[in-house]
Amino acid sequence: MNVGIAFLENGIIDLFLIIIINLNRELMKRRFLYLFVLICSVSLFTACGDDEPGNIGPDFTLLQDATVGTYDGSLKVSMNGTNLTPEAISQRIFVKGEGTDKVELSLRDFSFLDFSVGDIVVSGISLSGDANQVVLQETETTMNHDVLGNLKIKVSGTVSHEKTNLNINVIQKGGSVEGGPVEDMDIVASFDGTRISKEVDDKDYSETISGFYPRSENGLTCDYVEDGFTLQYPTDGFTFTSAGYNKVTISKFYISFPLSPALGAPSSTKPHQYIGGESTRLKKNVDGTFSIEEIKGKVADKNKEAVEYSIVGTLADKILTLKIVLKSEKYTINYSFISDPLQKTGKDLIKMTFDSDNVTVQPEISGTNVVFYVTPNTTEEQLKQLVPVFEVSEGATVLYNDEPYVKGTAIDFSGAKTTIKVKPEKGTAKTYTITHDIIEEFSFKVSFDDPWELKNETSNAANKYQEYYEPGRGWATSNEGLKWIKSMYGTGDDALYPQAGAYLVTATDDTATGSGKAARLETADTKGRFVFITSVPKVTSGSVYNGVFSVNILNTLKSTHFGDICRKEPKSFKGFYKYAAGPDYYQANTPGEPSKAHEVTLDNTKKDAPALNAVLYEVDSYSADHLDGTNLLTSDKIAAIASVKDAGEQAAYKEFNVNFEYKNGKSWDASKKYKLAIVCSSSKDGDNFSGAPGSVLYVDNLEVVF
Repeated sequence: MNVGIAFLENGIIDLFLIIIINLNRELMKRRFLYLFVLICSVSLFTACGDDEPGNIGPDFTLLQDATVGTYDGSLKVSMNGTNLTPEAISQRIFVKGEGTDKVELSLRDFSFLDFSVGDIVVSGISLSGDANQVVLQETETTMNHDVLGNLKIKVSGTVSHEKTNLNINVIQKGGSVEGGPVEDMDIVASFDGTRISKEVDDKDYSETISGFYPRSENGLTCDYVEDGFTLQYPTDGFTFTSAGYNKVTISKFYISFPLSPALGAPSSTKPHQYIGGESTRLKKNVDGTFSIEEIKGKVADKNKEAVEYSIVGTLADKILTLKIVLKSEKYTINYSFISDPLQKTGKDLIKMTFDSDNVTVQPEISGTNVVFYVTPNTTEEQLKQLVPVFEVSEGATVLYNDEPYVKGTAIDFSGAKTTIKVKPEKGTAKTYTITHDIIEEFSFKVSFDDPWELKNETSNAANKYQEYYEPGRGWATSNEGLKWIKSMYGTGDDALYPQAGAYLVTATDDTATGSGKAARLETADTKGRFVFITSVPKVTSGSVYNGVFSVNILNTLKSTHFGDICRKEPKSFKGFYKYAAGPDYYQANTPGEPSKAHEVTLDNTKKDAPALNAVLYEVDSYSADHLDGTNLLTSDKIAAIASVKDAGEQAAYKEFNVNFEYKNGKSWDASKKYKLAIVCSSSKDGDNFSGAPGSVLYVDNLEVVF
């Protein structure tokens, strides 16, 4: 029994030990689990910590916020180390956010020493540093200047606690522009400024504030009071006009100023000075008002003292306040002017539209002429029911039949022309003449077989030399230009071209097919002479083209108005030609310069060649826009050209078919307006007043394929 009890006790102890061991194992597992979770947690938190901004780079949101805005300050300019601004220029610079980590800097209308560089805009500027010291990393771009050519622009700087220091480098490579400086030109503009606003408002407000500011009652005062002196001028007020980006000009005005006793007082002399007429900068302030920067000048009118003057002002809620100081040897007078509200003087028709299926092309405004196009089947009654929408200058009113036009009412456009007036708040109205037309699809195909049209027909035998023939039906020639030379310089021993001489372009039976007609073009020797205000060229080439010839005496190249409306994409230009070059080639000394067209040099190392081109170009206005002899092959409006590049001497007719090649990455865009010109010339450099008299080009069956 004792043995059994002992065995039972030992068994219970063993079981208890087993339970204890198992419990310990479970606790160890849990401890390992807790340890594993703890390690993972620490790793996770560490990983998160690695993503904090301080460890991977700057917080670009903070950098942009510390940088973006409008800065006012002073600009110092030097060129090749020479200071050009003894007194710093007051300047405003704008910094815009770009994406999430960059900025764009713009210096609008940059100029120095009365020389305009234009707008400098540099984008993609990277930021570094921190919000207390933001660094604008040096960034480079290029711009094209009308006079200086291609310019390299570099920008760098810092922004710290609302203050900025910027360096703007403008570099022109010497010798890169004909007639320009031979040495490199390195312009350095240093700007120190303060951020006046986090907003960026670089809008041009010059038109907004332009107009007439009438003198208010008791609005003109001065601190000079003497018997007999009356503060009379200006009697009405001041006129401001836009003079460029945030620039205005104060029109000249009289202001009362006493006459100097030492100079006497002639009866014709009035006690006033005539000043103004200069432009100044305009700045929009944070509170929405405008500041007009100080204008300084001198006047010295006859029988009056020389006077120095300064004008400075503000504009708030369309009320102008000016402080004017006039100082002579004897007098110093301070004037104060406060206006009544601005009266706008603008009277422009900015835009005109119709919401009508009958209108195929919306009104095109050119000067005071307006043209819109309608469908061929538009009736007179439909023209009477058209309702226009007008956009005019601020404050102006449209008058129809001399009464204010009621918005949404029809106007009768059925007549040959319709007139409206745009009346400003101050000043006289401007009259606009509105006409309508139908777009007739031009074929861009000519065989020259149809009867040619007689031009300048006359029964006066003495003037028969003025008659010539043209293909007609939209095809013109350079014959009219030769007629003017005949008329003015075609007689006497020093005649430039005989009145009995043949015209440049004539019809011929020598054709590509053996039947019908072709066009014969010849380059003439018109001797060359400078006469009065223009020049008659030595070399006058024959040309035929679709378009209009309108004589321009000052620049004969502008006489040719090339092209007709084109509303489908051209594919190729084809036809037939043959050519014989003249014996003596004359090279213009100043190619393309009309005033020196008579100055040439014989150069028989060169051989003349013809020009056969079809040019597709963009226009903003069908009625007003065209290319001419100055820009037919060079205008940035050109979309595509089909040119017979290898054209040369050819005894027999040769067929050609050349494809249109698009320029500058352009392609056909059905939403744009185009014109298409076919132009053939007996001397390919005739537009530069170069070529060989006696060169003859025959062309036949010209066609653009669509």
